[in-house]
Amino acid sequence: MQHIKFGILLLSGLFVVLLCISILFPNHIMISRGVKLSANTNEVITTIADLSSWKDWNGLLAGAKDITVKDSVLRWDAANGSHNSVTITGINDKGVTADFIIGNSRLVNGGFSVEKRDPAEDSIQIVWFLVEELKWYPWEKFYGMMAADLKTPLMMQSLEKFKSDHGY
Repeated sequence: MQHIKFGILLLSGLFVVLLCISILFPNHIMISRGVKLSANTNEVITTIADLSSWKDWNGLLAGAKDITVKDSVLRWDAANGSHNSVTITGINDKGVTADFIIGNSRLVNGGFSVEKRDPAEDSIQIVWFLVEELKWYPWEKFYGMMAADLKTPLMMQSLEKFKSDHGY
C-alpha cells in the first residue's frame, strides 16, 4: 500500500514539473517551407486555388480515397481511414489561405504565400505555412517542439513536386 501511495505521489510530482516547464512554451506554432519558382504570381495562385489539382502534387493526398471537391472544399479519406479536409478561406494577390483538418483532429490555419521577393530576380517564392494553436496540456506543448520535424518533409516534397509538375 505504501508503494502505491509513493508511486501516485511520484507521478503527480512529475506531472506538475512537466506542466511548469510546458507553461514556458508558446501556445501556437508556425511551420513554413518554401521554394523559388520561375513563374507568374497569378498563374501560381490560380493553380494552388484549384483544389482538384492537389491530388497530383500535394503529399497530403498520397494514397487518398474518395476525393471530392465541392466549391472551395476538398475532402478525402486517408489510407488509415481518417477523414480529412481543406477549405480555401481566401484568395488574393499575395496567395491562398486555407483551413486544414487532417486525421480527424483540430483545425489548423495555413495557406500558401506567393510573392516576388526581389524585383531584380525573375523568380517568385511560394511558401506553404501552417499555424497551429496548442492546448495547455504538457504533451501538446512538447508536440509543438517536434511538429516541424514531423510536417516539413511532406511540405517540402509537395512543393518540389508542384514545382517540377508544372515546369517552374
